Amino acid sequence: MTLKTDVSPENLAALGNRIKELRKFFKISQKDFAASLSMANSYLSEIEHGKAYPAFEFFHKISKIYNVNLNYLFHGTGEMFLPREKKPEKPIEWIDEIETIDDLLWFMEHSSMFRNSIMGYAAKFLYENEQFLKKNVHKYINKSKSKSEENNDDEKEE
Repeated sequence: MTLKTDVSPENLAALGNRIKELRKFFKISQKDFAASLSMANSYLSEIEHGKAYPAFEFFHKISKIYNVNLNYLFHGTGEMFLPREKKPEKPIEWIDEIETIDDLLWFMEHSSMFRNSIMGYAAKFLYENEQFLKKNVHKYINKSKSKSEENNDDEKEE
């Protein structure tokens, strides 16, 4: 559903700039940021350049995934991020403290920054290796089909 609104070109451009500022804060490429929000990179580009007004779903996702203050996004007022209701019990210097799988799982569960970082790295990896992955997936599928056909042929002979 698209939010119908009369937004001035200046306000639309300002909104786009704040979204771009948010993305750059997280040091995420436009492509990876768009992927994390389940949208096309070209559409995010239009939003950032003030040429498109995003649907309500966009604002909901960006608020939930990145903990963004919507007053900041819409009006440029207040803090960029909402205050966290519950602070993690472990210190922010998490990388030095990960010694076990349990530590890693704790950070995956409790740290949205960690989850977003992992998601960004995964998206980047998938985009950079798309052709290689497709090629090998097709090889695996073809190999599996061949083995399945061989097994069917063996069963028929018995």
